[in-house]
Amino acid sequence: MMKRIPLVEVPITEAEAEEQGMKNLKALAMDGGADDPRYAFLSALRLTIPARAKMNRLKEAADTLNKRVLPYSACRSGCSHCCNIAALITQTEAEALAKASGRKMVRTKCDVPSVEMRMKWFKVPCPFLVKGQCSVYNDRPLACRLLFNLSESPHFCRTDIPPEESHVIMLNLKELEDGYMKAFLNENWGDIRDFFPPAR
Repeated sequence: MMKRIPLVEVPITEAEAEEQGMKNLKALAMDGGADDPRYAFLSALRLTIPARAKMNRLKEAADTLNKRVLPYSACRSGCSHCCNIAALITQTEAEALAKASGRKMVRTKCDVPSVEMRMKWFKVPCPFLVKGQCSVYNDRPLACRLLFNLSESPHFCRTDIPPEESHVIMLNLKELEDGYMKAFLNENWGDIRDFFPPAR
């Protein structure tokens, strides 16, 4: 396992970010076998259980994946760049956040995620971000649990870098994300800020 380094926002080039990301991706050695943490997530998706129970199982599987990936990632305590971008969540997740935080949830319905939605919330802090820390970390949604920068610096995660110029090497979790969207297709979806509008 790699030694964790403190959070340092070292400016790096696109080439350096890509080289670091590819090296860390190779070191992760997730080959799709039974010990691959993505397998537990996909297994939980197939369960025929109520939405809240399924979401809890998915969060447990995502946390197992987190433990495996974080040593190879720039993501660590003290960094909150990704808390200032869009985060699409289900109503089940919003209800869990309302219960955990005591905040009132607004009922919403979102269309398919779009570039417009992503840009609407770009640079807008998550309503649960307090002094640079997640105030609902144990109850955070899957969108937050499944986002990893595989380079060694969070430099390209910064929101002062336009999205089209960002060069963040991400773990490919498309199969998990697609399965998650299908499993909760009949739910209301929205950005976390749609369910919990920021104070004006």
